[in-house]
Amino acid sequence: MENQIQVSKTVMPLNDIMKMAGTFAESGMFTDAKQMGQAFVKIQAGQEIGIPPFAAMSGIHIIQGKPTIGAGIIASCVKGSGKYDYKVKEMSDKVCSIDFFQGSENIGNSTFTIEDAKKALTKNIDKFPKNMLFARAISNGVKWFCPDVFAGPVYVPEEMEQVTENIPHEVVEPVIVQTKKAKLSDVGFAKLVAKVENLEISIEQAIESCDLTQSQLDTLNGITTNGK
Repeated sequence: MENQIQVSKTVMPLNDIMKMAGTFAESGMFTDAKQMGQAFVKIQAGQEIGIPPFAAMSGIHIIQGKPTIGAGIIASCVKGSGKYDYKVKEMSDKVCSIDFFQGSENIGNSTFTIEDAKKALTKNIDKFPKNMLFARAISNGVKWFCPDVFAGPVYVPEEMEQVTENIPHEVVEPVIVQTKKAKLSDVGFAKLVAKVENLEISIEQAIESCDLTQSQLDTLNGITTNGK
């Protein structure tokens, strides 16, 4: 039995999609769809391009608002369409060339090279060159020669550029926390006066360190005035 995904043209009712999305999200099996809304978007995107729900949950990822599909699913859908087929002519770390067929007729070729990848700033160019080149070649070929395999345009993740978004933010001024100063008893104030007189601390430091009464401030200022 061949592993091919049959493209579905059946439209599921909205309530059915919502129930299925809830079930998929609750399963915890899909790391990028832990909420019903996220699962709903993936299933709905799959429905619009003719991919059944589980395949959509497994293979569709929404990037920059567009449904992206793994090259394996795209290739499987082409072979499972009953109308189109493809044959890889060449595959290496430098080039991938694919012929597309409608029945026995060769309807075109899609070739993607490492030079094309560099110009397009394609992702994964260094880690998985063969996989990346195949993904771009199969995706382009479907767009060019058999777009009716899907009900709308599809992309592979390797096509999506890395985009840095400017996220609105608010500049928050630093908050200065004022520590509550201790009030001094008569004994404590006498010790503070002694430190000032012995030049252990300055008058300014003494004032800053404690919560002084007006009488205590006058006493400290008197020490400064008298030059002790």
